[in-house]
Amino acid sequence: MPYIKMNNEDYVGCVVPENLKSKWQLQRLPDIKGIPLALKKFNNSIDLCHYDSDKSYTGRMWSSPILWKALKVGGLFISDDINDNLAFKHFCKSVDRKPIIIEHLGKYVGVVVK
Repeated sequence: MPYIKMNNEDYVGCVVPENLKSKWQLQRLPDIKGIPLALKKFNNSIDLCHYDSDKSYTGRMWSSPILWKALKVGGLFISDDINDNLAFKHFCKSVDRKPIIIEHLGKYVGVVVK
């Protein structure tokens, strides 16, 4: 999703190759509606989840279990900006997984294998 008043609309979906654009769809919905809708399109079964949405603790703790449940065994759960709060740490503890933490330019990304 583009950031409000940031003029970054041209960057949304910029990494999607042209040959895959027909299979790609942007949902302009809040997580509470968008995540269940997206998962339904994939029959609640995904191989990879890159979460880069609601940065609040509450938002992450709501969405992470839903996404995790849809993730196949061996799938990757990736979460951006985990340094914002302790939600990723608490989520990993709740699913009894040790995360891989990646730091780049003072930002942190967490990765967990299901």
